[in-house]
Amino acid sequence: MTILPEKKHRVKTRVLRKTLEPVFDETFTFYGVPYSGLQDLVLHFLVLSFDRFARDDVIGEVVVPLSGVDPSTGKVQLQHDIVKRTIQCVSRGELLVSLSYQPVTQRLNVVVLKAKHLPKMDITGLSGNPYVKVNVFYGRKRIAKKKTHVKKSTPNPVFNESFIYDVPAELLPDITVEFLVIDFDRTTKNEVVGRLVLGAHSPTAAGATHWKEVCDSPRRQFAKWHCLGEH
Repeated sequence: MTILPEKKHRVKTRVLRKTLEPVFDETFTFYGVPYSGLQDLVLHFLVLSFDRFARDDVIGEVVVPLSGVDPSTGKVQLQHDIVKRTIQCVSRGELLVSLSYQPVTQRLNVVVLKAKHLPKMDITGLSGNPYVKVNVFYGRKRIAKKKTHVKKSTPNPVFNESFIYDVPAELLPDITVEFLVIDFDRTTKNEVVGRLVLGAHSPTAAGATHWKEVCDSPRRQFAKWHCLGEH
């Protein structure tokens, strides 16, 4: 079990052998969790099958947002179905971007609006200094790159920065827009927090759908939140 998005607290139960209906009955106490911040936290349970000789198999997971849960009323009992594991937004955060295509001027307008729940990349536990790098690819060739300003010490940066790219309409089907959320570090190498790809060949269904909406409805602005994936 882990508390997201920071992943600072991580615990595990004992292994129960040869059973499909395990009863754990174990209690864990987490210290240093301010009551005022509970609403922004998520409990992540990962159910594993222990293997002594190889990597443990992931059976499934349960994600429990603590927003709306009030532990001050006493013991709170929650029951959730175990679901197949997916990449959770809270692990690397989310990015809100807006795109539109203007067919008359043949320009693609990309707006980086804001991000939320970005993980703390610094070993000191402090929030990072994020910025977003926007790369535009035609096929596999990068044809443009731009970046936002750095936002100091925040896991929930607000950028509101707009970028305009000249893109002929006939090239749109082969255009990919890549967003890299990067933690700026003055003393060491900058670290990529997460990645989002919009385009017909996006690795996520949400990324492909967002791009299709932009292409199918020119002049309209489409803004969506996206989970950040690994780079």
